[in-house]
Amino acid sequence: VKIDFSSMEYDDPAVYDTIAKGNTQGIFQLERPGMTAFMKNLRPDCFEDIVAGIALYRPGPMASIPTYIDNKKHPDHVEYVDEALRPILGVTYGCMVYQEQVMQIVRDLGGYSYGRSDLVRRAMSKKKMNVMLEEKEYFINGKTAEDGSIEIQGCVRNGVSKESADEIFNQMISFAEYAFNKSHAAAYAVLSYETAYLKTH
Repeated sequence: VKIDFSSMEYDDPAVYDTIAKGNTQGIFQLERPGMTAFMKNLRPDCFEDIVAGIALYRPGPMASIPTYIDNKKHPDHVEYVDEALRPILGVTYGCMVYQEQVMQIVRDLGGYSYGRSDLVRRAMSKKKMNVMLEEKEYFINGKTAEDGSIEIQGCVRNGVSKESADEIFNQMISFAEYAFNKSHAAAYAVLSYETAYLKTH
């Protein structure tokens, strides 16, 4: 049998059933006992769940696992500090899981550029407190250049309340030092799915 994964969708229900039943021995990244238990509890039914599972099952982010599982099973439990977070965190049931989500929040809510959003991510992951305090001010209220032009819009100008912006930034700080890179987790998840496919079939 010739299998061409490059022409295949990652949506075979039988594969997710194998993982959800805990039949994960020999499946890349998913065969450790704790991870197997997590998958049985989560009952993944899409590729995104495998990506998030790999990103969450590490010291730090593990604290979010119960919330992630509960929000997947009960979508009505998902709460957003501000509705502007829904398109960013909806894919992970309201939980911050990836570095890319932190970067998208500062871009979409705070009006940051791509380059500056990466500087914020790096400052957070390295716990550079002086940089973060400066960026928090810019994230909430924006930044004006010397010539009077607006360099960073800031949340308040973009319709997000000061209180919500403050809470969102604090959540990002506490999360970012553990945040995982989504592209890295997705590359792992490809191999997880493919080994699970081979085992299933």
